[in-house]
Formats: sequence, structure tokens, C-alpha cells
Amino acid sequence: MKLITKFLLIYLLVSLIVLSIAGVLSYYIIKGEIDKELQWEFLDRIDRVTYLMEEGKTFDANEVNSDENLIIKPLNEYRKNDIRIADTLIWDHRLEQEERNVKVSAYRNIGDTTYYISTYGNMIESDDITEAVVTILLWILGMQVIGALGIGYFVSGPLFKPFRNTLKRIQNFKLNEKEYLKAEPTNVSEFNDLNIFVEEMTKKAVSDYKNLKEFAENASHELQTPLAIAKGKLELLAETDLSAEQFKYVENLERTVKKLSRLSESLALLTKIENHEFENSQEVNLSGMIKESIDSFREFTDLHELHIDTDIADGVVINIHPVLADILWTNLYQNAIRHNIENGSIRIVLTDDTLSISNTGKDLDFDPELLFERFKKGDQNSNSIGLGLSIINRICDQAGFSISYTTEKGWHSIQITLKSVKTG
Repeated sequence: MKLITKFLLIYLLVSLIVLSIAGVLSYYIIKGEIDKELQWEFLDRIDRVTYLMEEGKTFDANEVNSDENLIIKPLNEYRKNDIRIADTLIWDHRLEQEERNVKVSAYRNIGDTTYYISTYGNMIESDDITEAVVTILLWILGMQVIGALGIGYFVSGPLFKPFRNTLKRIQNFKLNEKEYLKAEPTNVSEFNDLNIFVEEMTKKAVSDYKNLKEFAENASHELQTPLAIAKGKLELLAETDLSAEQFKYVENLERTVKKLSRLSESLALLTKIENHEFENSQEVNLSGMIKESIDSFREFTDLHELHIDTDIADGVVINIHPVLADILWTNLYQNAIRHNIENGSIRIVLTDDTLSISNTGKDLDFDPELLFERFKKGDQNSNSIGLGLSIINRICDQAGFSISYTTEKGWHSIQITLKSVKTG
């Protein structure tokens, strides 16, 4: 829900509550004023009747009874002059129901006789007052709704334009472009504060990114040189006259150096992937790439006596950076070979929507999804550096693919849901 929509809903809800309270108060205030005017009118009527009677006018019983709003009765006892005002229910013949009326009664001593004079009436009915108040409030509410919608959809556009521009710039911000977002001045102080904060934040992010990138590149480069030297020295040392125990030590060191070299290269690659340095996507023929790779690794798989079973659809094309596509498949295939068993099998299935590669291997005693984490290995004693599946997972994330890892009855299966461009 947009901010302006939420604001309008809150505004209308508050308005509805306020108008409801105002309606109740208006009803009682209006009715009180009307009742007060009625009381003064009825008191004036009683005073006029009293004056006429004091002047000698007599009222015939039939004349009085014909006016249902005026009652004059002589009393057999003496009563002090007094006025009483009260509400009463009077049957309304037109509406055929009892209606609330204001009743004013008075005792008047005229000559030697005390008279009871009473009059009542209701100039405006309660239903009419209620209807008038509700009508007025509905008109007010309707105008408020129209005004709020007008403000929301016409005034809010220019008002929130700087905010939307800033939000769009943040959404399009990319660290690998190494350009921070400069603050754009606006005529709203809060938006200015936001833009200044965004500028400072992105400037620091770009600076940290540059430093981290330089460190990763320098560390990878500087490590490769001494590792290459160490590897060369060990190869020369292996060619000298060594005892069996010394040769064993040299072999172990060579394996360690190779592992360190792979680790350095893999960490550098993972850093580049996470920094989105491979963003120029292209259409890559995955079918052709997999078939060529299988042929390239044929000697290696034959050496391990692995049986390769394939079901590869032709012309499956995906949109991805070519380097990432090659790294993705190479790591998948090498992982299936490296972690297989002697005389094992590899099964590869490629369709328009999925890529699945399965291999025989040792059972796991933990959730296979954990292997996508860095340095997580099924066999801690193996020569694997534990980054292959982590690299595969990051490539899938960047390409918009989903990946899963399952094991069942000695088979390890990795399935990737692709976004195929076309088939041919």
C-alpha cells in the first residue's frame, strides 16, 4: 500500500469518527435550541391567554377542546401561580404514532378562581432533526473524500516526486559502477536530509567496495606468485635423490600448495561473482557447452571408470554471462566426478526448464543443502576446498535460477531450474 493511500485511509477514518461525534452533539444542541424556543413560545401563549381572561374574555369548552394544543381547566382549590416545563408523548394522528413534545403547564389565579393552563407541541420532529444532521454530515464527508482524493492524486504527485526519484536512484544503484549517488536539492527539508544520507551511505559503500576489491585482487595476485615458486621448487626437489619418506613429504607439500592455489583462485572468483562483476549476460547454448565438456573430460572419466548416462535436449539456450555459464557447468561436472566412487555413474538430464546432474557417492549424515555453504564438505579429509557448490549457488542466485541438492539410495542429485530463452 502506498504512503499517500495509507494516509488518506487514516484521514478518512479519523474524519468519520469526528463527524459521528459531531453529529450526535449537533443533534442535541439543535434540539435543545428548538426546545428552548418552543418553551418561550408556549410561555408567551399562556401569558396571552391569562391576559385575555383577566380582561374578561371567556373560553368555551368546545372552543378549547377544538385546539388540542391548549387546555384550560378551572380548579376547585387554590394553587399558587406556578410554571412547569416537561417532555411528554403525544399521539400524532398523521404519523399514527406517539411523538415527543414539549409541554408547558401553568397555574394562574384570575379573580377568585385558579386555572390550570397547559399547552404543548413540537414544531420540528426528532426524525427531521436526525435526517437533517445526517444529510449535512454526509455532504461534509463527501466533500472531504473528494478533497482528500484530489489532494492525494494531484497534489501528492509533485510533492512526493523528489522522494520517488531518490527511491528510483537507489533501486538502480550498482556498486560495481563505482559511482555514488549525489544528493539532489529539493524544497522539502526532510527529502534533503534523506538525499544527503543516501549520498553519504553510497559514498561509503563505494569506498568500501573499492578497498575490498583491491584487497581481494591484490591478495589473490600476491599469493599466486609465491605459491607458483613453491610449486616449482617442490617439483625440482622431487626430481632429486630423495628417500621414500622425504619423497612422501614432498608429495604432501605439493598437494597442499595446489590446494592453497585453488583456494586463492576460488575465493577471488567468489568475490567477483558476489560483487556482480559478471553482468553482461548473453545467450549461451547450454546444450552445446555440456556436450563439449563431456567430450573434454572423457579421458578423465574413463580413467575413473565412470559410466556417463545423458539425456540432453538440443538447442537449450539460457541468458547468462558466458564465463559464469562455463564455471557453473564445470564445477557441477567436476564435483560429480571428484566425489564419485570407483566404477560409479553420472546421470545428466537437460530440458528446456531444468538441468539435473546425479552421481553415485557416499551417503551423508547431514542436510545436503548445507553443502552450499562455504567450506562445507561431505568428507572433511578430502582434498576438496569446499567452495565449489558455494560458487555454483552464487551463480544461480545472480542468474535467477533455483537450485536444490538431494540424496537418495547412494545417489547425489543437484537440480537447477533454468530460465530458458529458446530452444532450437
